Amino acid sequence: MRLHLYLATQQAVPFDYLPALKSAFHRWVGHNEALHEGFSLYSYSWLHGGRAGRGGIRFAEGASWFISAPDEALIHELVSGVVRVPALDLGLAVRDVRMQRAPAFAAGEQPFRVAGPVFIKHEGEKGKPADHLLPGHPLADELLTATLRHKLRQAGLDDAGAAVRFDPAHIATAKSKLFQYKQVQCRGSICPVLVSGSAEQIAFAWEVGVGHSTGIGCGALV
Repeated sequence: MRLHLYLATQQAVPFDYLPALKSAFHRWVGHNEALHEGFSLYSYSWLHGGRAGRGGIRFAEGASWFISAPDEALIHELVSGVVRVPALDLGLAVRDVRMQRAPAFAAGEQPFRVAGPVFIKHEGEKGKPADHLLPGHPLADELLTATLRHKLRQAGLDDAGAAVRFDPAHIATAKSKLFQYKQVQCRGSICPVLVSGSAEQIAFAWEVGVGHSTGIGCGALV
């Protein structure tokens, strides 16, 4: 299920707004230990509808944002939280919400665009910083697939046959995206992906996203 949120703001939003989204998410959900066990079984997009300029991003017509999860109870908890506290940090406030069920995907291979950078973290040699892989790297698709399969197993679902790969037709024109989260510099990519599997597995990917760090705004699918 997906929760679309429509936000209003009268001021410029700083470029490093991701912690504000995560803070709002956890404020609305409340104390939930299950969210901190294993990989994040939810994803959320970056803000859309803004124009970057000096001093930040301005959303003259408002900002749109979505949060997705296979757990419908989690989505309903978020809605209740928004009703209680519609304000986010940075001058943002929710003015409207809409819920959307996962589309009826067909089994096979489904193309998706991304609503946030796809982040792939590869731990190499011990003691050395992790590599952040981009489309075209020989391990990128393998790690995307491994992460989705891990999440499927974590959710108690069959992972056989599920796969994720960057769309070969877009790798040459993919853009890398450098972003900062809590003083850590990360590099992801804006590149469409192809998800293969059963209808249930594809719908699950639409909800949990692809790659690492979907719980901080990476890898959400549209």
